[in-house]
Amino acid sequence: MNTQKALLKTIICDDHPLVLEGLSAILLPIKGFEIQTIVQNGADLLQAIQLHHPDVILIDAHLKNEIGFDLIHKIKEQTPTNYNPNIFIITSYMDDYMVSKALHSGATGCISKSITGEEFIQAIKFPKLNSSLTIPSNIQTEIKRSGIALLTQREKDIIQLITQGHSSKKIAECLNISTFTVETHKKNIYRKLKFNSATELLAWYFANKDFLPLNANDNFDSYN
Repeated sequence: MNTQKALLKTIICDDHPLVLEGLSAILLPIKGFEIQTIVQNGADLLQAIQLHHPDVILIDAHLKNEIGFDLIHKIKEQTPTNYNPNIFIITSYMDDYMVSKALHSGATGCISKSITGEEFIQAIKFPKLNSSLTIPSNIQTEIKRSGIALLTQREKDIIQLITQGHSSKKIAECLNISTFTVETHKKNIYRKLKFNSATELLAWYFANKDFLPLNANDNFDSYN
């Protein structure tokens, strides 16, 4: 019986050679990681992802001519829906805006460049157990309080379509599911969020939409 644990295939994207060397130096000696490649721009990153299909992707928030959040959107658009790597934004400025933008784009979380090497390893190796390193506690509290953590991705997608004014029939057509399934999802949404009306749902959505990453393969804005 083979008990060897699979390596976490990792790609690092940063336009500062010193940062690339530093992050690589931290990860290389650690058992469980395999650095596939290091790149300095978005084009090379997307190409590397198609080639290696990494488990972990580390992206600097502000590259020379690109924004890390935009690259996450491109990754989501250009990879299969069943491919779900842990993507982290690496930043020198860890604040609520940065984290909310990262989560909204589909990132697993943000990692501050001010944390220690050991904390860095724990954050990317066990993101759920070390979420305090990637999502500030006040934002975690807000997400839990708002009920977002209770929702499935399909329920989030349906909420987005509801807020655009679509009927259950049109939502079913957009998502290629039955109207009955849409109605079931809607009942679950109202139950989980403890709402009794669409007005409550709309108010909740606009207060929390920055924390609701959508399925990148569903182009809801173009649906009429």
